[in-house]
Amino acid sequence: MSGERAEKSWQESCTYTADLPPLVVSFRLSCAVKIVGTMAAHESAAAGEYPERVDFRKTLAGNPLPSITPGTPMSSASGDELTQQALSVVDALNAALVADDAEALERCFSPEQAYWRDQVALTWHMRTFRSPGVVAANLLATWKARAVPEGFRLEGTPLVVPVSPTLQWLDCSLSFRTASPAASASGRLLLLPHTGSGTVQWKVWILSTWLVSLDLQHEDESLLQSPGRQLGGLPRIETEVLIIGGGNAGACLAARLKALAVDSIMLERNERPGDNWARRYDSLRFHIPTSMCEMPYIEYPKELQTPNRLSRDDLAAQLRRFSSAFGLNIITSAHIRSTVYNPSAERWEVTFTIGLNSGNSPPKAIVVVARHLVQATGVASQKPYSPSLPDANLYRGRSLHSASYSNPSASLPAGAKSVIVVGAANTAFDVVSDLASSSSPLAITMVVRSPTYIIPESYVFDPRGFGAYDALPLPVADRALCTLPTVVDAHLAGSLFAALAAQEPERYAALAATGFPVHDSTHPGQNIVCTLLERGGGHYVDIGGTRVLEERRAAVKVGEPERWTARGLRFHDGSEVEADVVIWCTGFGDKNVRAVVEGILGGEGEGGQTTTTPPDGLLLGPREIAERVDATWGLDEEGEIRGMWKRHLGMKNYWVMGGHTMQHRWYSRLLAMQIKAGLAGILPPAYRYTAGV
Repeated sequence: MSGERAEKSWQESCTYTADLPPLVVSFRLSCAVKIVGTMAAHESAAAGEYPERVDFRKTLAGNPLPSITPGTPMSSASGDELTQQALSVVDALNAALVADDAEALERCFSPEQAYWRDQVALTWHMRTFRSPGVVAANLLATWKARAVPEGFRLEGTPLVVPVSPTLQWLDCSLSFRTASPAASASGRLLLLPHTGSGTVQWKVWILSTWLVSLDLQHEDESLLQSPGRQLGGLPRIETEVLIIGGGNAGACLAARLKALAVDSIMLERNERPGDNWARRYDSLRFHIPTSMCEMPYIEYPKELQTPNRLSRDDLAAQLRRFSSAFGLNIITSAHIRSTVYNPSAERWEVTFTIGLNSGNSPPKAIVVVARHLVQATGVASQKPYSPSLPDANLYRGRSLHSASYSNPSASLPAGAKSVIVVGAANTAFDVVSDLASSSSPLAITMVVRSPTYIIPESYVFDPRGFGAYDALPLPVADRALCTLPTVVDAHLAGSLFAALAAQEPERYAALAATGFPVHDSTHPGQNIVCTLLERGGGHYVDIGGTRVLEERRAAVKVGEPERWTARGLRFHDGSEVEADVVIWCTGFGDKNVRAVVEGILGGEGEGGQTTTTPPDGLLLGPREIAERVDATWGLDEEGEIRGMWKRHLGMKNYWVMGGHTMQHRWYSRLLAMQIKAGLAGILPPAYRYTAGV
């Protein structure tokens, strides 16, 4: 099947399904997935989980990094020689694309391993293709669909990037334009040398492409200086984009949209922007470089840059500064009561109230009407999770989740002498360290239920990894760390951390001696990229918390709590630990935001009632919307994060914006341009088909 016919077939199978009942949607999804040709995804979609989540560590194991012949001449070549070598590859790519020659295009790529990762530039989706034949087939299909007028253009001088004696590559920057829609894009070629018959041939290992600018509206920072809208007192508000959530993710997107001349409004449930940070525990400190956390258009003050670690107050203040400086439209203390989507009119209608209801009169309802809706409420942030154990009524002490913890004096009852902290990741170590520094002596026990992956802070700040944000200009660092296929990114980060850990094998010997089950970066089952993108955490970046355990200022208990007792917890091995307070640092239960969509959209009213759609079924309410959105977070079979920053198969004009701070900055631009194109009527179909499989 040709790429053009395949894309048309895919689109016909994925005809918009928002006005159909769930069983029909499931069937339509199943048919669509059959076109892709992956039975696992078909079964997953039929079960309501689309796209399918994979165990990405298995993907890593099946796709190791390539190696080149030791001694292959690269770094000794001059800049002119490297440029000529890169130009010859770019010319061959362009010639094959113009000639629509799949075989010639395939020969441009490394035969052992090849990738193409596209972020909105050609697929108008987020896709990663593997193997030369698959890359060539899908690159040709989307190249024609986007009517690329001139081909790739080499920009600047290629650079040799040495990673190890058996892996180094030629890193080349590209630019190109598309005509359908008219837009500018950037690219990146990673070339590997292949030796044979005494000559060196350069082949493409990785091609990365991403959208930069739409011709109809370039990103214009001067628009950020225009004042925000006066929204007070209006019973009905119309806007192009409604963003639910006014944290970093929502604010980054709102600013990007404003720079594209798109009107948006954020609804924030807290009283002030930044309260999502200000309400966290007092001792919170970020464990990554400040430069990695920058928002678009504005930087943190110099005194907050590395080696400083951002506090909760630093984060809150910067978000308030950002929202104020750019006149972003935000309504605070907003509580959503209902949401309705009209598929035929393609309009969202969200009813909300401001503040809490006081007195006997109902709060005044305000309605906002929008063409697009963005959920920016965070990943793993809405539903605090703690295990439900038997006999909770027996416990005479205080039990709380870390989301309710602020500091020892405010969170512990008077006279408390002992505390159990359940969990052993970032938050748990922060809380244990905070408790250990309390002016009142406390007997602290950290309950470790499974081995914890611990990464020294110095590894994170290494300039060959995330520390690149301190070593390089921000756009250069983003290009280096946000454009590679996830499988390659994970291998490179894992190899770096493993090499650093191998140099200090006894670093955590004292911690292990306490009984703490520690995994360092040499452990074959640990990888920082997988940990972040699959689990959303569960590791600890060691900023000194392990010393509290090593110095025996807190005890370690390994095991799974089984039930409550009057004085504490009983474990599966029959042992008991007594404490006046139990703090559950066990994370959140909404990594997949589908779990909270209905509630966030007002689907659960007073007394637990649920909003239903009218009998005619022409409108969608919170429950129907939640059934149609893609599964989010975790990685699909291509290594792309599910459901984030891109269109959902079964729910039109609904987007999810979130992730980590670096992702807020990078993906907010890509999402804003998709929304802008949609508003202008030039948004191409998302290319979901995979040719050549």
